[in-house]
Amino acid sequence: MAKSEGDMTIEQFEELLDQHGPDLRNWPEEQVAPALALLSISQDAQDSLRLAASIPKLAKASPAPKAPASLVNRIMTKVKK
Repeated sequence: MAKSEGDMTIEQFEELLDQHGPDLRNWPEEQVAPALALLSISQDAQDSLRLAASIPKLAKASPAPKAPASLVNRIMTKVKK
């Protein structure tokens, strides 16, 4: 199935998530609809959003929990760029 111009990839979604946080009200207006469309069909996008939303709670937890491997991998990938 061909992608339309408005489609968002999981990579684009995660980049915007990293830049603007888990509250879509803080995202550029033109990115919200494609993000919601992706969230409606992508478990990966839903998981990424849930993880990003949980980070403030995790930061306050005592003792500090170990970061999920997927988060560590995303951070390390960005550091290497």
